[in-house]
Amino acid sequence: MRERLLLADNHNPPDVVWELARINFPQATCILDFYHAAEHLGTLADSLYGAGTRKSKSRGKRWRSLLKADRIDAIIARAKADLPLEPAAREAVEKQLAYFEKNRVRMLYATFCAKGFFIGSGIVEAGCKTVVGKRVKNSGMFWTVAGAQNVLTLRTALLGHHFDADWDARSQAAA
Repeated sequence: MRERLLLADNHNPPDVVWELARINFPQATCILDFYHAAEHLGTLADSLYGAGTRKSKSRGKRWRSLLKADRIDAIIARAKADLPLEPAAREAVEKQLAYFEKNRVRMLYATFCAKGFFIGSGIVEAGCKTVVGKRVKNSGMFWTVAGAQNVLTLRTALLGHHFDADWDARSQAAA
C-alpha cells in the first residue's frame, strides 16, 4: 500500500487534520507544515527573550536549524531551562512548549526529507489551485458534488499524464 501524507498548516487546524487522519488514514504519515512550526518557534523565542530582540532572532534561527535536524527535544530542553519567572510570560512559553511536545512526532523533518516527503504544504496548495481552482472555481460556475468530482477526476488524469491508461481501464471495466 502506498504511504499517504497529510500536512497541517494555517488553513487546516491541526487537531482536525490529525483526527481525520487517525480515523480515515491510520497508516498515513502526518507532517506538521514546517513553516507553521517555524512560526511557533518565533513565538516561543519572542516569549522567552523579548519580541524582536537580537537574542530572540538568533535563537529562533538556531532553533529552525535544530528543527530541520530532528532535534525538537533540544529546543524544548533549552526553552524549559530559560523559563521566565513572570507568570504571564511563563504561561505564553508553556503554551508554545505544549504545542511542540504534542506535535513532536509530526516534526521529524530530517526523517521526512530523507524519505522524500515534502515538509511544507505549499506543494499541496499549489496542486489544489492548479487542479481545482483553475477548473471549478471560476466566476459563474456552479457544480453538484458528483459533477465536480467527475471533472476533477478527468482533470487529474490529464494533468497527471495518465488519462489514456485510466480511459482504457474504465473501458475494460465497462465491457
